[in-house]
Amino acid sequence: MLQALGIETQQRLETGGILPMTSIGPELAEKLASLKKGLGRVFSIDEIKKMEMIIKKKYQKEGFYNVKVSFYFKGNTLVFKIDEGERAYVDKIIIEGNKQIPDDEILDIMETKARNIWKLRFRPALDKDVLYDDIERIREFYINKGFFDVDVSEPIIQLKDGEKYIIKIRIKEGSRYRLTDIAFKNNLYYTDEELLERFKKDLKLGDYYNGELIKRIKKHILDKYSELGFIFASAPINRILNRKEKTVKVVYNIEPGEVFYVDKIDITGNYESRDYVIRRELRFSPGDLLERKKLFRSQSRLYRLGFYNSVSFEPKVKEDNKLDIDVKVSERFTGQISFGAGYSQLTGFSLFAAIKKANFMGTGDTIGLSLSIGSDYRNNSLSYLHRWAFYKPIDLGIDLYDRYVDYTSFVSEKKGISPTISYEISEYWRTGFGIGYQAGKFKDIDNDAPIRIQEQAGSYSIFSVFWNFNRNSVDNPIIPTKGSDFNIGFKVGLGNRGYYKAYVSYAFFIPDKLFYTDWVLSAKARYGAIKAIKSKILLDELFFVGGDFSVRGFDYGMGGPYDKRKKEPLGSKQQLVLNLQLNHPIAEKFLWGYGFVDAGKGYNAGNPFKHMYYSVGLGIKLITPMAPIDIYYGKVLNAPDGVSDSRFGFVLGTFF
Repeated sequence: MLQALGIETQQRLETGGILPMTSIGPELAEKLASLKKGLGRVFSIDEIKKMEMIIKKKYQKEGFYNVKVSFYFKGNTLVFKIDEGERAYVDKIIIEGNKQIPDDEILDIMETKARNIWKLRFRPALDKDVLYDDIERIREFYINKGFFDVDVSEPIIQLKDGEKYIIKIRIKEGSRYRLTDIAFKNNLYYTDEELLERFKKDLKLGDYYNGELIKRIKKHILDKYSELGFIFASAPINRILNRKEKTVKVVYNIEPGEVFYVDKIDITGNYESRDYVIRRELRFSPGDLLERKKLFRSQSRLYRLGFYNSVSFEPKVKEDNKLDIDVKVSERFTGQISFGAGYSQLTGFSLFAAIKKANFMGTGDTIGLSLSIGSDYRNNSLSYLHRWAFYKPIDLGIDLYDRYVDYTSFVSEKKGISPTISYEISEYWRTGFGIGYQAGKFKDIDNDAPIRIQEQAGSYSIFSVFWNFNRNSVDNPIIPTKGSDFNIGFKVGLGNRGYYKAYVSYAFFIPDKLFYTDWVLSAKARYGAIKAIKSKILLDELFFVGGDFSVRGFDYGMGGPYDKRKKEPLGSKQQLVLNLQLNHPIAEKFLWGYGFVDAGKGYNAGNPFKHMYYSVGLGIKLITPMAPIDIYYGKVLNAPDGVSDSRFGFVLGTFF
């Protein structure tokens, strides 16, 4: 409690004093006196009264609304006497006088909540400060609806049965005003029609005043002017009321301000990343006209790297229409290291060590290394991705691997290498090309091994060539709220298990622009097909629909052809997967909740939309320093007989 009162329990040592034979003014005397704030000094009556209020507020936040605090002196000791009273909770909130706005809408905007067992509010506390803020929220809510003469009375608080608060709020709504005109002052660079074009459907003169729509128009004005470089433009709203006719005219007084050019760019917070890793993603440079869209795009590009928890820009105005920009980043953990020993019936005894490091040595590159030793298990690999090769937006990558697994009923071994190159064609477009070579063998296959394995018996070698094309405008890959991601690719494998393969996917993210809430709609569609050049297709290249990254609720691969005897997936030559998800922040930048509907199937021939599987579910996304974590429950609505139709999923990474 002493800490809440701002009292130090140990007296601080004085570091200075007044020289002998000198005098000081009243201001300096007050400052010197304020150095001594701990115990042992004299408190004024005003200070003691302030302490009383602090104690009362602290108790009130805990639900002790009728707490009484008094004080007295016992010698040199200041004693506060506290009568806590009974702890109470908000049992009921009664709204009176409202005729045109229902109770539910008013109660929804209040932070003070009444007891509701179904919503897990068993004993909600009463905070008087919050309640008075609610009164102002109600008033603003009514004004946004066009009730400019509304009067919201001071709340009446009654204590019932010693523990239940009954809160009454009286509202005099008054008349509701209609919008008759919208005008602009100092609109020097656009026509009025250009500024209102987007709102033709929603904006109808003669309708009731809509404050939210008026605010959206203001935001649009500022966005349009920022596109011209007026990033500090303002547009104060003047509402002209005709109280006799009960109408309102809205006038936007546009103040463009000045355009500014970038002078210096300072970067802070990058303890690991080198400055050039950040600078090369910025869409502005010294001498450029600063535009808001360039700031947003720069922020999106930095988030896409996956190295930063937060990215912000702070402009600092200088003379001669110039400004400096402070780029502030907060870095996230980008390394994963694991090592140890293990034993299982599947792999026997093994030793392993693995490291994956994004932003390697602060260069923006990514390195991965895995080593393992075991009698029945081997997984050795080395990968490296070098960004901005030759100081151009070119990424070079290479992946080498050597894997051997004894699955008891069969042995799989493979070795391969795959170099890649990708190039950023323009701001949103990137294309990539790669080649690969893989040699392997399926051997020591038992008679009761899965059919898909028996069909793969023997040695193989594949030389592959692939190309892909991508357009990505997503604002943040970890918590996407707007933008889209389009991918199309082709792959050809030449060898004794050669194939042609094509795939396409499209995902988009739309924030709620109908009611302007925090909801975000995510949707994704994927199609893929593969055709054998010879009789067999390499198992790794088939499609396995079902599981964490396709139709959730199924076990891996069970949304396509499967061995009905052993209930194991066989893989398919084609896939179609559709995902729809509605996301909402529970604790923004930390925890999101979502609901989803998935549809799709893996198939070898026929109509892709016939006999599709459907699933629904709920989940949460937890944003951690290492990576986002998805935990969900999915239920398949029409799973085949004998196939599991629900499961809890745990995903380390992102789904979309």
